[in-house]
Amino acid sequence: MTTCCLCSNLASGDTRQSWDIPVFESPNFVALPSLGSLVEGWLLLVPKEHFISMAAIPSELVAEMEDMKVRISAHVADTYGEVCIFEHGPAFANRKVGCSVDHAHLHIVPIAFSLVEAAHPFMPLDSEWNTASWHECREAYRAGRDYLYLEQPLGNGIICTRTDLGSQIFRKAIASKIGRADEFNWRDFPEFDTVAKTVSVFTDAAYSPEGIARER
Repeated sequence: MTTCCLCSNLASGDTRQSWDIPVFESPNFVALPSLGSLVEGWLLLVPKEHFISMAAIPSELVAEMEDMKVRISAHVADTYGEVCIFEHGPAFANRKVGCSVDHAHLHIVPIAFSLVEAAHPFMPLDSEWNTASWHECREAYRAGRDYLYLEQPLGNGIICTRTDLGSQIFRKAIASKIGRADEFNWRDFPEFDTVAKTVSVFTDAAYSPEGIARER
């Protein structure tokens, strides 16, 4: 899909930038260091095939996605401490909540503070969170509702579904919490040095197609 930046970058082979080279991989997913990493160790779990959100992936890929999420989170936690997982889930292309990247990507981020509390000032006033898993995200997607999904701690999922969610809500929350409120936008603040540090930490290990850790 040539109009998708992630699809184009993943397909570009030897010309890829360091942040487009997987540090972990399974048959249908890769983990990439995130441009705009406000903290070191920030990774994106991305399906190799184009889907607009994780809620849109086929049900037969869910077990593999969940397995990769758990395994990669364990690696991040071993190095950096407590991990948070989140997704800005658009129901359609070109939605604000999609943050201008209309390819599914699950954020795996080492932070110790409550992200749901940090995000509160950036949410619509009457927003509600409900217990959720992939299935609830799927229901929102099929109903044409944008969603925010959060796991903190791992395995304790919650969802907020709206049609008026803004852009980069969780990024704004993290930036504000660490004292960098004006630097949330990954396009304006790509954080190349932080990305390079993350790559250097994880460059010696990756997941084989069988899902077993191996040296690169």
